[in-house]
Amino acid sequence: MAKPSAASPAAATLPTDIKPAELAERLNDPAFRQRIEDAIGNLPPDKAAELVVLLEASINRRKIEMLGYLAAAGVMLVGMVIALYVYGKSDGTEFLGWVFLFPLALAGLVMILVARWARRSEAAARARDGAPPTT
Repeated sequence: MAKPSAASPAAATLPTDIKPAELAERLNDPAFRQRIEDAIGNLPPDKAAELVVLLEASINRRKIEMLGYLAAAGVMLVGMVIALYVYGKSDGTEFLGWVFLFPLALAGLVMILVARWARRSEAAARARDGAPPTT
């Protein structure tokens, strides 16, 4: 994000080392919200456009990640039902506890693939819109 300029006193007083939970609590304070709005309002147009691109890419990534969480939960549910069915239908002469590892492995694979998809999607959106890549 852009560094605050010396010309805007509201931007100069914003904290830079605040934790997300603290920020969420402080956003309820109208004076703090006003200082943030003033600082964003004082950004040059190119920096404001860059901020919008970064926020849109971040929101899109969160949507993809939420889809991944739901997909992994669905894979776990279906996989565990199938594992319980296979385990229940066995005659008990052999160890079938390993069938419960497959749903976990598949859900992990889904999460890994979705995380890669989200990262690539965010990088492509930033490259397309001219925003700097994240480090």
